[in-house]
Parts: sequence; C-alpha cells; structure tokens
Amino acid sequence: MSKFTRSADASHRLSLAAMEEASRVGLRTADIEHLLLALVIDRDRAGSVLRSHGLTLDATRAGIAAQHAAHLAVIGVSAQGPEAGRIVFHETDGYAWSDRAQRIFSSANRRGRSGDAVAVLRELLAEPSGFIEAVLTEVGASRAAIEGDLAALDDPAARAAAPAPPTGGAARRGTGPLAGTTEAFVPAPLAEVWALLSDPARMPEWQPSVASVSAHPEPAAGGSAEPGASDERGTIWSARATTTRPDGSELRVGEAFRRLRIELLLHDPERRITWRLAFPDARQANTRAFDIRLAPEADGTRLRIDFAWERPADGVRRGGVLGPLLGVLLRPAHRLLVWVQLSQLVSSISRVFR
Repeated sequence: MSKFTRSADASHRLSLAAMEEASRVGLRTADIEHLLLALVIDRDRAGSVLRSHGLTLDATRAGIAAQHAAHLAVIGVSAQGPEAGRIVFHETDGYAWSDRAQRIFSSANRRGRSGDAVAVLRELLAEPSGFIEAVLTEVGASRAAIEGDLAALDDPAARAAAPAPPTGGAARRGTGPLAGTTEAFVPAPLAEVWALLSDPARMPEWQPSVASVSAHPEPAAGGSAEPGASDERGTIWSARATTTRPDGSELRVGEAFRRLRIELLLHDPERRITWRLAFPDARQANTRAFDIRLAPEADGTRLRIDFAWERPADGVRRGGVLGPLLGVLLRPAHRLLVWVQLSQLVSSISRVFR
C-alpha cells in the first residue's frame, strides 16, 4: 500500500469517527479532542497503543470533559459542557476540522512521515496547547510512555515479533472489483457485538438501507421456521427497504427494490456470521453479501468484514461484446464503491455502541 493510499485511508477513517464524536455533543467543528477519540477507537496500531494505556472510549470522554470543566473553573465559570446525545453526523452536514486539527494532519504527511494513524497520533501528542497531555494525565496515562511504545513500533525486530491482529482467518471472497475486505475495532464486548450482528430484527440498526425485517423467518428449503431455525443455514426473512431519510423526506426507491430477501448463509456463534441481501422483484440485480468474523480484543471486539456484490447465477452480463472492456474501464469506480460501502458499514456498526 502506497503512502498516499495509507494516508487517505487513515484520514478518512479518523475524520469520520472524529466528526461523529463532535456531532454527539452538538458541534460541527471537530477539534483535537475529537481526533483523540477517533484514534482511541481506531483499528490501527495507534488505537491499540492508546487502549493499552487505559484510554478506553468512556475514560477518554470523561478525561476530556474534566479538562473542559477545569479550564472553565480557572476563569470562575462553573458549568457543564455540552450534553452528549446520540451521533447524528450521518444525518446532518456542515462539518469541518478546526485549524489546529488540520495542522496535525499536515504535519503527519510531511516528507519522511507516513501519514498513517501512528503518524497522526505522534503529532497530536506533541500539539503545543497541552490539552491532550492533560487529558492523558487525567486518564492516568503518560505521554512519554505512549511515545515510547510508538517508537518501538519502528523497531524491525519488534515488528517481526509482534502478533498479527486477530482476523479469524483468510478472506472468504476474492479481491475482484466487486468485492473488498476491511477490519474494524468496535468498542464493545464481543457478546454485545454478536447480539447485534446475529439478530435479523436488529439489522436496520447497522444496515441503513433496511427499514424493517419480518418477525419470523420463512421456512427454509428442506427445513422449518420453528424456534431455533434462525441458526440454520439457508433461513430467509422478508424485509422492507428504507424509503425515508432521517429528516423525514422521501428517499426515492424503485418499486422493484422495495422488498428485500435476507438469507442467513453461515452462523458460527460469536465467531462468524454471513448474510446475503437480495431483491426478489429485481432478479437481474446484484445481491450483497456480508461475511463478518469476530474476535475478542482488549476493551472491545475486532471485526474482519468481507463484502461483495454478487451477480445472479442466471444473470445476463450487460454490455454485450463490450461488456469485458467496460468492466475493465469501470474497475476503479467499482473499487471506490466497495470501499465506500465498507466504510459506511463499519461506521454503522460502531455507532450502535457509542
């Protein structure tokens, strides 16, 4: 992966998480404390280092609130900070980085620096206001100790000896233009994350395109819809697509795409789940498949997600004789689409627990 790709990926992940945290307290400008929170829940090595020093999401939020209260007390103001609510970033717009947060990203991408989450964390720890260091002290962490662990990441011997992040095995699907793989850290116990991902009734919580799911599954081929059938491969539920935006306005969805068919392909309790979403009234439309592997990690759960747009088995390839050529030309666009889908999926799952 090139420096540009690593930098762009890290910038996108951290910006999304930080602006979600800002929206939680009614702000539209994400500042350095929101960047710290984004790093705390990041999947990269920077997040692992912070969490190993006690910077959990709840502890860091509390440390930030304590520092804001202390700053107000210095000028004789006794007031609570903005009341935290739910994350509304995905329902609103008008977000931006503060100037000092932008400077941190710029410094992390200077010549000789990697631009990844570790580089961003190094610059954040060195920011001159002292606010971040004060938050670390409030949480019981040491800037020097964290910087020491970050420096150790550059040691080739340490990198070779470090265990690979738990991913649950190799990707099930290939790496074609209509498929992709990502990892994520979710700040919640494995049992809670599994309860979300394995319950079809809760799919609308992490699949914004799904509005509702039928209370009972359809009888599986050769099976039944009796209690416990939800654990059987091939069990199917009917669902309805989302047709309204969060603000209540209409979301235009073609009639053939309003009904969904949700199929459970694999169910390995607290380890792996695979879902397929299809449009029964649009037989030639691609289906979506999500293969999600879970592994426990300190202060949360690590996910490995394989996502694919699957062509129907009896579908006709569009484009005639030009189809293969069009496929090559559109490959970058397809990869971007898959990357966006994966990013949105990770964000949706994480939001449930924040």
